[in-house]
Amino acid sequence: YSLETKVQEALGKCVWLKSGANLIIESTECLTTIDVNSAKAIKNGLSQETILQINREAAKEISIQLRLRNLSGIIIIDFINMENSDNEDSLLAYMKNLVTDDTITTRVIDITHLGLMELTRKKVHKHLSEQLKG
Repeated sequence: YSLETKVQEALGKCVWLKSGANLIIESTECLTTIDVNSAKAIKNGLSQETILQINREAAKEISIQLRLRNLSGIIIIDFINMENSDNEDSLLAYMKNLVTDDTITTRVIDITHLGLMELTRKKVHKHLSEQLKG
């Protein structure tokens, strides 16, 4: 079943998306940061539609990673910058919809002036990495 490989992926810093973009997830004692990078998804520049699609794909994967890794506390997500505020509003609403399925209280706060999405997630258990340390 390649369980060891799956556990290593769940503990890894980088998560690749189907589009070729990736997430870089780093946790500290006080907060978790998630950076969305276009990486291999760049094809002759990125249109605003493509950026929105990548950000939506990333949002979906982030909602999975929050539960898988049991991330909690303050979570800051740096999505790929969008020029259109309607796209930001759409992404914010999409993320709010995605976290409604989470059994642990998760609140999507807002997108800051710097383009960072703020979330909070109640701490119920230790992060996956802490649980596997022993």
